[in-house]
Amino acid sequence: MENNEFPVKNKQIAINIDGIKTEISLQSFSDKIFIVVTQYGKIGSLIHTSLDAAPHRIGTLDTFPTTTQFLMGDSNGPQSDMYILYATSILQAIVAMNPHETRPLLLGIALRSIDDLAKRKKIFQQVTDLIMSNPVCQYITAILLT
Repeated sequence: MENNEFPVKNKQIAINIDGIKTEISLQSFSDKIFIVVTQYGKIGSLIHTSLDAAPHRIGTLDTFPTTTQFLMGDSNGPQSDMYILYATSILQAIVAMNPHETRPLLLGIALRSIDDLAKRKKIFQQVTDLIMSNPVCQYITAILLT
C-alpha cells in the first residue's frame, strides 16, 4: 500500500509580539530544519547555520560552535547581527534538547527594525521562547528531533 502522507512535517503559528503580528513556521526535512519568522508575511533574509562538529563530540558545552552564512538578504545591514543571533541560538537550543541532531538550520527571517536594545532583547526572547516552549511549537520541536 502506498503512503500518501506528505513527507515534510510542519507547523505554523501566528502571535502578537509587541503589537505586531509575527508568524512562525517550522518544517522538518530529512536533511534540514527550516524555520521562518516574519512580521512582513515574507522572507527578508535566508540564513544557513550548521554545527562545526557533531554535538556528541563537543561534550558538555552549553553552546556549540556553528558556521552561519547569509544565502539571501543583506549580510551587512542593521539587522544582520541580530539575525545571526537568532539562527545560532535556535540551532543551539535544538541541539541542546537532542544531542544527536546534526541537521543544519535554514532560517528565513524578516523582523521590523527596532532601535531600542531592551525592546529588541525582549522580542528576541519572546520569539526564541515561543519556538522552543509554546505548546504548538513543542509538538513540532518533538517532530524536528525525531
